[in-house]
Amino acid sequence: MKEKLLAEGLGKSLPDDLVRPFDIGDEGDRADTERTHEISVLLSLRDKEKLLAINEALEKLREGTFGVCEECGDEIGAGRLKAMPLARLCVPCKLRLEKETAHQKFAEGKLDQSLIGEAEGEATE
Repeated sequence: MKEKLLAEGLGKSLPDDLVRPFDIGDEGDRADTERTHEISVLLSLRDKEKLLAINEALEKLREGTFGVCEECGDEIGAGRLKAMPLARLCVPCKLRLEKETAHQKFAEGKLDQSLIGEAEGEATE
């Protein structure tokens, strides 16, 4: 995985479409160029994050801790590692984290809605 990422040009400082000027063409062309730029930046960041995760997994292999859940210390199942070689959590810990994240987002949404309601109430008074 690491070799593939590096072969695809992750080592470049900036993808070619990031160094092109934005002031070419009409408004539609500029919007398209800007969207392409944003997508390239996101993809570049994901590739860098993936490379970091690969390096961490390789270090864990050297240390003998690869396949150990970072949360509970239990072994990560072979099936999960086969499907997700960069997995850092066992299935139960990953599910718990996802539930906690979902609850937090829901709570934040409720909080945002209550703040909006309060602000609207103040505006009508």
